[in-house]
Amino acid sequence: MAEVNIYTRILDYMCENYDYSLYATDLDTRSISLLQRSIASVPIQAGESRNYAIKTALQDFFNAIFQKIFVYEDEDRLKIVKYFDKGAQNEEQDKQIHALRLELVKYKNEVELSYKKNFLYMFDQASRRRFEIALLYFPHESIKDIIRDQIGIVYDLENRDIVVFLNAKIFFKKFTTVVHSEVEKKHKLEILDDKRFIDALWLEIKTQLNKSFNSGFEFLKYDEKNFYEKYPQKFFSIIIRVIKSAFVNISEEDAVQYANAAFKNYLQKMLKEVAHFVFHEVLENKLKAIRFLKFYSESTKIINNKMKLEKKPMMDESGKIYRYQNILTLLRQKELLTSKITHKKIELKNLQQKIKKSLLVVQRSEDEMDKIQKRRFELLLAIEKVEDEIALYEKVSGHNNLSLDRLEFSKRDLLEAFKQVEVRFRTQINIINNAHDELEKWEEKRHQKNILKLEQDDEYLELEKKYNMLCEIFATVLSKEPFAF
Repeated sequence: MAEVNIYTRILDYMCENYDYSLYATDLDTRSISLLQRSIASVPIQAGESRNYAIKTALQDFFNAIFQKIFVYEDEDRLKIVKYFDKGAQNEEQDKQIHALRLELVKYKNEVELSYKKNFLYMFDQASRRRFEIALLYFPHESIKDIIRDQIGIVYDLENRDIVVFLNAKIFFKKFTTVVHSEVEKKHKLEILDDKRFIDALWLEIKTQLNKSFNSGFEFLKYDEKNFYEKYPQKFFSIIIRVIKSAFVNISEEDAVQYANAAFKNYLQKMLKEVAHFVFHEVLENKLKAIRFLKFYSESTKIINNKMKLEKKPMMDESGKIYRYQNILTLLRQKELLTSKITHKKIELKNLQQKIKKSLLVVQRSEDEMDKIQKRRFELLLAIEKVEDEIALYEKVSGHNNLSLDRLEFSKRDLLEAFKQVEVRFRTQINIINNAHDELEKWEEKRHQKNILKLEQDDEYLELEKKYNMLCEIFATVLSKEPFAF
């Protein structure tokens, strides 16, 4: 089978000289001529076509690196036409998809390993950002579909496999072959066991839930009975909307399946977000929020100097009952302490700036002292040298020598310069001492502020625990059907 041999030789040549980075039309006429020369000595059987072997091998090579091509002959030359990838309208866009695919290919070994271990694979925010930058000139609404298509092509995904765009990340999983629908459902829900996925899903649900508080879910106008009747449907609608937006090509059945599982997993967290929102609005003195909180917290009344329990109270594990007034007290304590901590952080930041400036003054002062001491030492050496020369002249020539007069004059100048340096030296000592005193003053203030901040932080941790416990209690009460004793 000579043609098989030439076909194999062509593929070997392509694999030796090119890789995934080759864009099909970059294999130009000159490159194809080099290929033809490399196989010129390979014999073929009578009646068989060398060009046909090249066409077939090139199509198979590019198919293996995820590119569809057509090879044709034009005036005895072979030329390549590349079919644009889905979503591309021109060659520039097609090359951008090719650049995206090169990014995806880098992770191919990791992804295939995740398949073997039946893991959910995740691209982090930085990776997703790179993928999106590769498609810079595409309309925003088409980018997600293109990335999903290329992930499917490069990583061999089928329609039933999962690709999810969530919280600036991309998750995907290839499911193993399943026998019946119940097993398939179980496999699909396995992604909800992955902490990375459930954390990302929760963040998106939380974001959409909080947005709904001021638009489609104005629950503060409800009483407790109306809230209990309406919140499950509202929560579910938010979850299913997030899932349909995040999952690519998801069926209605699968969306409901994931939404049911997420509703079960996140119900308490969602109710706790409701509690956070109510408490925030109460601190803002919003009347609707105050009335809403009172529906749940005013469980007792004083009749004839006796407390009467009218409905199930907001109560912690120790039996302490939380009524509107002591809830408000706790919220205000937390708000006040938060404000104090914020103020303390600003003070510490300002002190840090002062310390930074003081350190700079100290450094400059010490640098100046180094220069003064160097000059002082130079003058002492010069004075000593002149005195030695004067002593030598006095010994040899007596007191009337002209050179001796010049030396005496130089000595006077040096002594005067030394006196000035001594003044600068003493002044600089004072400057350095003052600079160090200033630095120590700011450092001491920072130390004291840090001690106070640590005390406030400890106090805040205690208050935060109480606040979170209160949110949990409120969330639990919100989840229960209201009834009166």
